Amino acid sequence: MTSDLERHPASGDGTEPAHADVPARPPADEAPLAAEASTGPGPAGVEPITGAEEQPTGRAGAVAPASTATADETIPPPAGTREAAPMTRRRKALLLLLTGLCTVFLAFTAWYLVNRKPITQLPLPAIAADLVPHYAFSLYGVTAPTGVAVSPDGSRIYVTQTEGNARVLVFDRNGRTLATATPPPETGSAHTPVYLALDPTSGDLYVSDRPTGSIYVYSAEGVYRRTFDPGPGLVGWQPLGLSFDAQGHLFVTDVSGPYHRVHEFGPDGQLLRSIGSAGLLNFPNGVAVDARGNVYVADSNNGRLVVFDASGRQLAVVRRGAAQGDLGLPRGVTVDGDGRVYVVDTMAQGVQVYRAYQAGERAPAFVGRFGAEGTADGGFEYPNGVATDARGRVYVTDWRNNRVQVWSW
Repeated sequence: MTSDLERHPASGDGTEPAHADVPARPPADEAPLAAEASTGPGPAGVEPITGAEEQPTGRAGAVAPASTATADETIPPPAGTREAAPMTRRRKALLLLLTGLCTVFLAFTAWYLVNRKPITQLPLPAIAADLVPHYAFSLYGVTAPTGVAVSPDGSRIYVTQTEGNARVLVFDRNGRTLATATPPPETGSAHTPVYLALDPTSGDLYVSDRPTGSIYVYSAEGVYRRTFDPGPGLVGWQPLGLSFDAQGHLFVTDVSGPYHRVHEFGPDGQLLRSIGSAGLLNFPNGVAVDARGNVYVADSNNGRLVVFDASGRQLAVVRRGAAQGDLGLPRGVTVDGDGRVYVVDTMAQGVQVYRAYQAGERAPAFVGRFGAEGTADGGFEYPNGVATDARGRVYVTDWRNNRVQVWSW
């Protein structure tokens, strides 16, 4: 097909058409006529040039090229110039996203380094917390372990060995033996350490000893310091379960005398009060204190967990039975920093978990249980003691399997 320029002659006298590259400058008085001619009808079947495609003409009927525009309008921008602004916005958005992710990561890292707890305990609604902990690993190298205590950071684990060479073993978090703790020779040769507890104010380790009816005090490294003196009113006592509250008050279950009791001593060692009356407690073992000062006692031979307030008034009871949450033979008791109460049920071969007592409850709310009879990982053969650290780990002595099991949230 021929172009529009070929269809329109440059002049009526047969002269050559104007070359497209060299337009002729029209006289001033012909410009209007040329403009009119450019809009007139062309040869048959040829549409007129209109609107944005109008071109000024030169000599009669000659089509002149488009007028010269400014440099900015005619010189195309370098490749990618039009995308510069969007690319800049995308880079800024990406930078903001990366900055946000780094901030979240640093916040989580700081939280973990301070608290040493699992991610499920972060205050995030999208992460559901477990009802009971899961099995993590076991510590070996101990015979017939009964009591257990652990430093808040989990770096030291104290375990009583009740058969063979009865003594206290000190492990690191990886199960390596760091030290042993034994009372001095002048205390006699017959010793069986049972329960133990760490004083939160000094870091000292307190250990109850059945044959001698004593509580021995050691440093955090296992060095003997002294024998605890309960005062003249408790001569001949039989201390068993031990626990401290946050203020350094020592709680001791005592299985001597006409009836069994729980004694509370101040940080200076002075007896503050005794909880118990005839027929109330029968061979109490573990004892623990929650953040509100409520005292939890494993009333072992009665098959109960009894809760008292700070004054010694009974508040609630978890009874013996076969229903969910009931107990059989409770021994060790502890309360963690999140208000969960752990009770080792020796005959049921597991650990019961409750929420800390709330006003008006007849019994602490049952959460769940973990463990079952067996020798495989997570299986128990007569568990006894329980302790927790500040990192969400639960330590349970597995007496006949000769190990300490570690469970984690």
